[in-house]
Amino acid sequence: MNKRIIKEKEGTLIIVDILFYISIVLVGYFLVDFENYNVRDTLALLPSIFYVIAFLSCIAYFVNRKRDYYEFLMFSLINVAVGTYILINRFNPEGAFVIGDALLIYVIGIVINKLYLAKVLWDKKNINFIPKLVNSILILCIGAFASFSLYSKEDVAYMIIGYFIIGYGLISLLEPFTYILLNNPTIDKLLISFLKYNKGEEKKLPKLNVKSLKRSKINYKEKVGSLVKKEENINKNKKKKKL
Repeated sequence: MNKRIIKEKEGTLIIVDILFYISIVLVGYFLVDFENYNVRDTLALLPSIFYVIAFLSCIAYFVNRKRDYYEFLMFSLINVAVGTYILINRFNPEGAFVIGDALLIYVIGIVINKLYLAKVLWDKKNINFIPKLVNSILILCIGAFASFSLYSKEDVAYMIIGYFIIGYGLISLLEPFTYILLNNPTIDKLLISFLKYNKGEEKKLPKLNVKSLKRSKINYKEKVGSLVKKEENINKNKKKKKL
């Protein structure tokens, strides 16, 4: 696995990640803190929430640009798409189903986005694919639970969305801290030894010595031949004694 000592620039980028995910948690808390929303009020408010998250994600992408790293940009587009979907369907009589479908689309988009980046890191043999993969599974679990809850509990839709956003922010907040730990040389060695991962150094199999094999076959034949001759001599001596 590839590992590097975290440089000053990378440390700054990690701080940007931490601040971004903290802001996501605060947005979720803002939504949960306001009580007594009905479905119509939630439908009216949610597009603004998703657009704010999209704006923050877009800022984080341009501040924290990395090669082959488009997670924040794609996350921004996902928020715009979901916010627009809710905005178009805000007058739908089945408001709870609109919110439930929107969150389901949101969760699927987030998971695909994170899994794609995990694959990119895996292809580069970067050990940081592990937190991305684990977080994708966790977000999928809480997202599926929240989405299906919305279809039956429309009166608390704002709270379910808010708690999901908080959960997403907290789970994603583990990524930068895990990145720091995994790039620690001591922890990296322990993890690699635990996984029994060979760092690109292929173990070479010993070459077969054809000459030694041939000689061993010849020696084996000679030994068998000598044993046969001894047996024949013993039988001849026995016959002579009888005569």
